[in-house]
Amino acid sequence: MHPATEHDPPAQRLFAHLPRADQRRWAGVYLKGLLATQGKKSLRRIAASVTPSPTAPQSLQQFVNDSAWPWRPVRAELARWVAGHTAAHAWTLSPVVIPKRGELAAGVHRRFVPALGRTVNCQLAVGAFLSGDLGDVSVDWRLYLPRRWTEDAALRHRARIPEVTGHATAAELCLALADQLARITPQMPPVVVRTDGHIDAVAVLEGLGARGLDWIVAVPGTLPLTPAPAADPHQDAPAALGAVPAADLLRRRARPSATAATADPARPRLGTLRVLLPAGTGSALLVGVWTTARAEPDRVWLTNLSPSRCDRALAVIGSATAARVGVTEAELGLHDFAGRSYPGWHRHATLVSIASAHRRLGHEVCLAPGAG
Repeated sequence: MHPATEHDPPAQRLFAHLPRADQRRWAGVYLKGLLATQGKKSLRRIAASVTPSPTAPQSLQQFVNDSAWPWRPVRAELARWVAGHTAAHAWTLSPVVIPKRGELAAGVHRRFVPALGRTVNCQLAVGAFLSGDLGDVSVDWRLYLPRRWTEDAALRHRARIPEVTGHATAAELCLALADQLARITPQMPPVVVRTDGHIDAVAVLEGLGARGLDWIVAVPGTLPLTPAPAADPHQDAPAALGAVPAADLLRRRARPSATAATADPARPRLGTLRVLLPAGTGSALLVGVWTTARAEPDRVWLTNLSPSRCDRALAVIGSATAARVGVTEAELGLHDFAGRSYPGWHRHATLVSIASAHRRLGHEVCLAPGAG
């Protein structure tokens, strides 16, 4: 006997994309195990938490690593389901570093992680999260593959990397996620990109701008920017000031936002300045976020939201600065996948995202008559 969630409305809708009944049953087992298992989510522990079957770990291994079910349609349906049950303030795209031992997991490489201040052995994923009143809920993923993983035939074969999958930068993965979200979201909210030292901010700015999307992008404080022409003729002309690192520019010329002036003193302070975009494609609002008493801002953002939507942009930036994106997914086992294949990682990440949505939304949705 296998515990199943086929009569649970959200799971029934999401798992309908799995072609076989046994796959849908094991998806239910895996989902229940991710939600119920305390600590590390190994296949053995996941199985033991929901079924006494001695062959369950082997069946779960087969289901995740070898059973050829498509993850992309499941994720697209997950995104629609989540967006249908909580208002999206923004779609957040964020890098997620997954520490790894050894060199066999798909995409594993050595990388300097600014948040840790050191180089680690890891995978790098880029996640898409719906950011709303219930926090950040993941709905889609891309796994970064360094060139050696796409150019070495032996590595590709061992990790079962599809032939159509080539090397893409982290910025290109972000833009691919934005394209997918735009296809399934009738009214696209702003796209927030947390670069965190892993994603080329300028490439993302150019790509999102070319797509005509509203965006809010974290940029390095060292990014050279030029103030936009000032309405006040007594202020320095932009050409005279020249390009200045964004953090220095904010320290010298930012105006405290009205939102920040009336906010709780314990919350971050915000300062703004209109600047010219690096690619010369117009202007944008530069926003500095101060969480400490330092003269320079702790985080720097750019947004193309219009002046009439400035308050919304600042509210989203304030929330994004405080958010700890990916924490729920880590708690539900995103980092615990021990398999080595590219398809296996994607299927595991898909089920982790469904478990995260259940944790955030499942209780309310399951109680709603006819939900799912």
